[in-house]
Amino acid sequence: MKLSEFIKKAKKLGLRLGFMKFIGYEAIFSCAFRKAGSDEPYAVLPHSDKYWYADPLIISRDGREIVFMERVDRETGIGAIAYSDITDGAWHEPVAVIEEQFHMSFPMCFEWDGELYMIPETEMDNAINLYRCAAFPDKWEKCGRFLDGMKLVDTVVLEKTGAADASGECLTFLASEYNPENDFYTRFRKFTLKKTQNSPEGTSGEAHATGAIEATDLGLVSAEYTLQSRMAGYPLSDNIFPVQRSTSGVYGYSVMFRSGAPDGPEVREMLPHKVNTDCRRRLIGVHTYSLSEKYEVIDVQYLAKKI
Repeated sequence: MKLSEFIKKAKKLGLRLGFMKFIGYEAIFSCAFRKAGSDEPYAVLPHSDKYWYADPLIISRDGREIVFMERVDRETGIGAIAYSDITDGAWHEPVAVIEEQFHMSFPMCFEWDGELYMIPETEMDNAINLYRCAAFPDKWEKCGRFLDGMKLVDTVVLEKTGAADASGECLTFLASEYNPENDFYTRFRKFTLKKTQNSPEGTSGEAHATGAIEATDLGLVSAEYTLQSRMAGYPLSDNIFPVQRSTSGVYGYSVMFRSGAPDGPEVREMLPHKVNTDCRRRLIGVHTYSLSEKYEVIDVQYLAKKI
């Protein structure tokens, strides 16, 4: 029986795609891009025996188009932050730039007072970790660890308030925390980072200081856990929010685009069976979307034989 026929029969029987692991297949993620505004197939970054890739977030800087991504070791399952320079319109082998003892993913970058920072997902470390770019794109230094004890994922910047002066510029972030009983289900939570001239020796309540940056937990935005409460990428310029949607059986099944807020009205949905790629694989998921003036970047999920 062909693999595609098996999947169709499995769906009819109500079986999860996770059942495929019993017959020698695993779900693989990889990244893909195409020219912004085009209808051409997405060019997929091939996975290897050692790595697969996910959570691509593109940034345009210094005349370069850089895709930061999660690079997962297929043997250990641990992710590091890597990048590929696609300025010339082609994938190049991703280079690791931040590696820790814990898993890392969703490398969200942002400008702050003229410098580039990154907050990757570091939920396994039970904290938000902040990195500053010392030399773009490959040199990063850790400059803060905040909200210790909190398990937050997929952070994005929502807004900047205040001026870059002695009072400090405050950034508001949206992240998600997952249901400890089922990490497919999440709910939104906000926090802020603010640069302070003099850090207090000690803080109490929900405010925590590291060096000259202070983090404050603003609490839950949504009380209920849902299958569509993770950001799928940076908010877009037209106030559209890409949001990841999972199903009960597939993590990161589709990207929903919502207007005005992450829980606002749905504008459209990017479904895996409607995504055209050059890899000739049947997609079972797509869950990250980012856009620059030149390229749009996604990740795709498909089945491959286990190593």
